[in-house]
Amino acid sequence: MRSARILSVILAGTAALSALGGCGLAGQRSQPFGIATTSMAVCQILDRLNIDGVVGIPSAAEDIDLPERYKDVRTIGSAMTPDMEILSQVNPEVVIVPRTLEAGLSAQFESAGIDAMYFDLSSVEGMYDDIDALGEKYGRQAEAAALRAEYETYVAENRAESETPSKVLVLMAYPGRFYLIVTADSYVGNLIELAGGENVYDENYITDGSGVAAVNTEHMIRTDPDKIVVFAHYDEENAFKYMREEIQTGEIWQSFRAVREGEVYYLSSDDGFGMSANLGWFESFDYLTDTVFAENGAA
Repeated sequence: MRSARILSVILAGTAALSALGGCGLAGQRSQPFGIATTSMAVCQILDRLNIDGVVGIPSAAEDIDLPERYKDVRTIGSAMTPDMEILSQVNPEVVIVPRTLEAGLSAQFESAGIDAMYFDLSSVEGMYDDIDALGEKYGRQAEAAALRAEYETYVAENRAESETPSKVLVLMAYPGRFYLIVTADSYVGNLIELAGGENVYDENYITDGSGVAAVNTEHMIRTDPDKIVVFAHYDEENAFKYMREEIQTGEIWQSFRAVREGEVYYLSSDDGFGMSANLGWFESFDYLTDTVFAENGAA
């Protein structure tokens, strides 16, 4: 009788594990379900697309105004260092990652047997192209079309118009006392063009694909920008402190007409400026049209 009771307990336990999709059996995983993302920007896009099947969100979401529908979703680490063990546990059908991180993460996802989708956050235009693709993939075409219409209408009605658009030199400052030029093939560079400016380093300027490059000052002077805008890669306070000192005291910077005419602007993260596109781009766009390009006829 005792052996019969033991056998019944074992069988009951085995049945319970089977009901959970075999989660307790070594080397087996349940059927993949839902979407995970390492990007807060993508998380907000999924919410606007009315997608509920999200099983993993970035850890940074704990400190941000997270969409209500994802409040109880498990966090899976940061965009640059997702936790592969947790991802394997939540077992998504796909994890959506910023495309700029593909080279550094693709091998890890492949090794873990996790399918990845790489989302373009390097420009506003690229972001909406991939929103269209998500809408098509998950049957949310109407929601994606509404987002695109909102974007295209806003740009058309609010961009600064001028027969001769301002030529803009865009710089990304680092607190480590250096800076890079930013091309139109980047989030802030693309915003400049959408708002009605002309980036002196357009999307055809060759970079490593990141939209930034090191260029000597003499070359920048020859572009003769009407305006210079600066944003920070991180640690904005110290990055901006460095650039202000550099531009105000560096003799070569006085060769820039934009510097002599006081046309240098610092684009703060408080106004939505950063490394990646997101659905809050309207705020940054408004800053550009209302402040940087105000004399070009912006509201």
